[in-house]
This record gives sequence, structure tokens and C-alpha cells, in this order.
Amino acid sequence: MDTLSITTKSSSIEIEEEYLSKLFENCKEEIRDYINNVSSSVVIPYNKILLSMGHEIATKILEEPEKYLELLSLYFTKRLNLGKTVKVRIKDISDKTRIKRIRDIRSEDYGKVIQVDGIIKVSSSVVPVINKVKYRHEECGNEFWLETKEFSIEKLRPIKCPICRKTTGKFIKLEEGYIDVQRLLIEEPAEQIEKGEQPDQIVVILKEDLCEPRMERKTIPGTRVRIAGIVKNLKKQTDKLFLEKYIDAIYIEPLDKDIEEIRITPEDESKIREIAKSEDVLSLIARSIAPDIFGKQYEVVKKAIALQLVGGADRNDKKFRKNIHILLVGDPGTGKSTLLLSVYEIAPKSRFVTGITATSVGLTASVRKDEILKGGWTLEAGALVLASGGIICIDEMDKLSTEELQHLHEAMEHKTITIDKANIHATLRADTSVLAAANPKFGRWDRMKSIVDQIDLPVAIINRFDLIFILQDIPNPEIDGIIADEILGSLKHKPQPPIPLDLLRKYIAYAKKINPEWTDRAIERVKRFYLELRSRASSETIPITLRQLNSIRRLAEASAKIRLSEVVTEEDVILAESLLTYSLRQVGINPETSELDIDLITTGFSSTERKRGSKILEIIKELSKDFPGGVPISEILKSSEKLNIDPDYVKNTIEKLLKEGYIYESGPEKFLPTS
Repeated sequence: MDTLSITTKSSSIEIEEEYLSKLFENCKEEIRDYINNVSSSVVIPYNKILLSMGHEIATKILEEPEKYLELLSLYFTKRLNLGKTVKVRIKDISDKTRIKRIRDIRSEDYGKVIQVDGIIKVSSSVVPVINKVKYRHEECGNEFWLETKEFSIEKLRPIKCPICRKTTGKFIKLEEGYIDVQRLLIEEPAEQIEKGEQPDQIVVILKEDLCEPRMERKTIPGTRVRIAGIVKNLKKQTDKLFLEKYIDAIYIEPLDKDIEEIRITPEDESKIREIAKSEDVLSLIARSIAPDIFGKQYEVVKKAIALQLVGGADRNDKKFRKNIHILLVGDPGTGKSTLLLSVYEIAPKSRFVTGITATSVGLTASVRKDEILKGGWTLEAGALVLASGGIICIDEMDKLSTEELQHLHEAMEHKTITIDKANIHATLRADTSVLAAANPKFGRWDRMKSIVDQIDLPVAIINRFDLIFILQDIPNPEIDGIIADEILGSLKHKPQPPIPLDLLRKYIAYAKKINPEWTDRAIERVKRFYLELRSRASSETIPITLRQLNSIRRLAEASAKIRLSEVVTEEDVILAESLLTYSLRQVGINPETSELDIDLITTGFSSTERKRGSKILEIIKELSKDFPGGVPISEILKSSEKLNIDPDYVKNTIEKLLKEGYIYESGPEKFLPTS
């Protein structure tokens, strides 16, 4: 029987043409895609190899992939006769022994095909790499090529002439051949990580047609991918004894799946359905979040966080985001960090960062020089991108840099992060809910000041939060006694959450997939609430805007999802209204009028402050005619005193006008209007 064979330095392999012909006939669809330029290589599912060639040969292909893939390429090139080399690749490895977690790759896998799933953390630019060199042997006059499939210049330096077999004489370099190469760093997806483990990472090298422009969307940081490839080792520059493993990819496929696709068994589903039947499932889930934190103010906060974990309905419309953003501002020792860490542990997909240590790449994304592929650039995804589809917990958010806050603003509103640097232009997906904590500037919360005055965050960022909660440490003998008893009691009996952590994570993953529809009564209830609050508006005060209307929509949808309901009811809307009202009453009440004033959140000025601020701005503009070099603060205070405006208020207003860009400081304590 005819065979096709390949001989290398170490061994030779062969496959009977009967098997090759059968595989060729079974790959008509893949060949058609290649001929029609749908794909740049013939990509064969592993099951077709198994069906056509049997288990023994299919296993050999996985054990010695480079030789067998070269042989398959020779056969397909010969059969198609297109005047060019046909590249053959393999995908969808079904051999369970070859499907691995990144952390489970060992030295025994070296040189063999494995398949891993991961999230792209770093993506380099595509760079050309020398893969072959043509030489002329000066002594015999013959010309020959040296090729390598590894990143080793040593293997491209001739020791002897392959034609005359002599080692003497000079070897003159005539020509070089190049291939395109791209480096990825992928890390394990959340569902493959056991409790307490950190996600493991591995470098993946893409070559030739896997780097072509049409593959670009498959290699954006934050994308979940499935890689089939050959495990190889790269010698570390610092110590030749130690090797760094990497995957030489033979196929890459993006997976349009959310990370929270945790395996839920029929038994799990039965337990989830049973929990959903509880009289107050939201309270049950809320009590399971940071169970060692007690107190009435936390009940509302935990309920809101429970809704945030499942999010609103997915409408596949950029105008309607589903992510719920929550900001916690509080006194020291009020458990903000504990709440964030609990959510980080519970959420099926999550990241935790702190404002003090977070760098721009740590939070968003960055472009930097590639230290492996010299001359190239890498695009590295930060926590917001890697948590896309889940939640990011940001502790001490007020310590973030201005650059990080700018990227965060885009992510919170548009669910993307745009990078345009070093010839890399990319828009990364950041469909991420934000749970953040910040500290008041002066240590403790002051009810008589606006939130903008008390935390170091831009108004534009504060506006993107659906709910803002103030956590205060207010002495109360009765409540303090109850909390002390609970904490001291936990020394003997650690408080157990009503729902175990593993089951709670599965419940959230299950609830996230529900997309509830709105009932007419629920829509009418939202409209009535919105119009009623708007009717309280005066010529100067606006109590609510469309932004809060959308917050109610998201919260009501999340309430339905957490009940595993396919419809949003009036009761869901009532819950959403109560949470929003609670939040607004904490941060949106004008202390001078005791009325809801959304301007406190949206601009940092209450309506009364804005009115007085306009007067102070007018004073500065008028006085600037007499003081063109800058109006001294003493003159501003004199003019304000005539209008009975408090001096301390004048100074605070000047600070706000400076911050908002209405005035600028032209000299020491001298100010001029910007226009």
C-alpha cells in the first residue's frame, strides 16, 4: 500500500495514503473555506482526524505534531495543486488527556499538543522574525537553507555543509527569510481557579497566518480564547539551566462566553430554585455577603450589592448599560474594605485593586515595549478589562491618578477602554460593574458639606455611580452593644452565611443569565415616580434626572433577576425606588433647603450655592476691569460682605470656581475669570 513519509535527523514518519485520502475527502468543507479565502490554512477538527485515521494515528499526531503536520501539509499541497504550500492546522482537541489547565502543564507535555482556555492579558504587536537563512559554502560552492521553528539564532549558524558534509571553509550568508510573530500572555479563567489560588499564566506564540490582520479581533486583551498548541521551552537569559515554557499555537479561537459560566449540575439547579422560592430571597443573599458585618445601615447596602452582582437586563444596546455602579464613602473602621473583599470572593468573575497601589495598566490597559520580541510593543490589559462581564472592587478609589480616572470614566459609561499609542489602536471591552470605596478628605463624613467637597473624585466620575452610600460610625449604646455581642460571640462560633459561598456563586451565575421583560404596571410605576419627583422642581432646583431614571430601570431588572423571574413587577420597581431614594437622601439633600437637589451630585454646587457662586463670579468679573493683573482676594471679600455673603463661603466658592475652570489664579491670592 502507498505511503507518504517524512525523514528528519532523528526519525522518520509515514502514513498510508489510504488514510490521507480519506481525511482529504472528509475535509471538503474546510478545503472550500481555504480556497474561498475564508481561512488562510486548512483547519481540521480533531474528530475528523480520529474518524478518518483511527485512534492510533490521531494520537501520534498529538504526540509528534510538527512532523505529522508537515506531512499533512505536503499531502494537501500535492492534492490541491494550487502552486503554493498549503498549511494544515488542527482545532477542537477532544482527547481529554490533552485538555489542560495552564497550571497543570508539565515537562512531560513538551513537544506535544495540548489545549487550554484562557483570558488574554498581554498582546504584543506583530513583528518579523528570521526563521531561515540561505548560505553558500565557499569550499564546495553549494548553496543551502537553514531553518528553525524555535527562537534560536544558534540553529541558524551552520556547523557543516549539508551537501558536501565538510566543516571547513567559510559559510557566506546570502539571504534571510522571515515570518510574522505575535506574543500573547494568557491567564487562567476564573472557573478553573480553586479557592485561594492565583490565576496562572503562560506565554503563547502566534506565527504566520495566525498573525494576519483578520485575526486581530481574536487577540485583543480581555478576550477569552481557546488555544491548541505545542508546548515548548525557551532558555532564560539569566540561567541556561532553567527553561521557560510557552505554547507554540497551531490554532486560536475566541470564545463568546462569559466567565461566569460555572458548571451548574441538576442538583445545584434544584437548590438554586429552592432558594428562589424563599419569602425574601434578596435579604437571604444580602446576609450572605460579609456575614461578620452587622448593623442596620449595612442591610440596605448589602441588598444593593446583591442586585449589583446580577446586574440589569442585557439589551444589546449601547444606550442601555446593564452594569450597576456603587460607591461607598465612609468613616474609618466602617467595614468598606471587608465588604469589597467579600464581593471579590463571591462574584463568579472579579478583580480587586486598591487606589494606592494601582497603576494605569493595573486598572485599565497600557502599551509597553516587548522584552521578548525585541522591537515590538505589547498591549496589556488591566483589571477593568480582565473583569469584563463581572465586577471590579476598587478600594481607596480617591487615591487613583487623574489618568486612571479618565480611563475609568469611559469604561463606566461606554463599557470600553480606548488605547491609541505607539502605533497600537484598540478598543478593549470593559463591560464591568464597579464597586468602589473612598474616604472623606477630612477623616469623617460631614453632613453639612456636599459629597464633591468631601472626596477627591471628579464630579464626572461621581455622576456615573447609580448608588452612593455613606457609612458613618455614630455611637449608639444599644446598637453598639448588639454589635459587640455579635463580634465577641463569633470568637466561639464563627457566623455562617445563610447560603454557602460555592452555592451563592452558582446562584449569581444562574441569575445573571435571566433577561426579564417589563410589565405595563411596572413601567407605569416608574413613570409615576419620575414625574412626581420632577414636579417638585423649582426654577432653581432639580430633584432627579434621566440618569436616575435609568438607575431605577437597572435596579428593578436586577431585583427580578435575583428572584429568577422572567418579568419585572411593580414590587421590583418599589424596591429600586427605595434604594435610590435612600442613596439620594444621603448625598443629594441641600442642607439649606432640606430638599432633594441633584445638582449637589452632578455639579458639586447646590442650587443656593450656585446662585451665590454666580454672584461671586460676577464680582470677580466686575472687579477685573479695575484689576486687570488679577483681583486680590481682599477686594472680593469686601464686595461680598456688602451682599451679606459669609467670608468662609466666599473662599470655598473660589476654590470650586478654580476647580471647575471658571476662574484662574493669576498671582498669589489674585484671580481672573477665564472668559
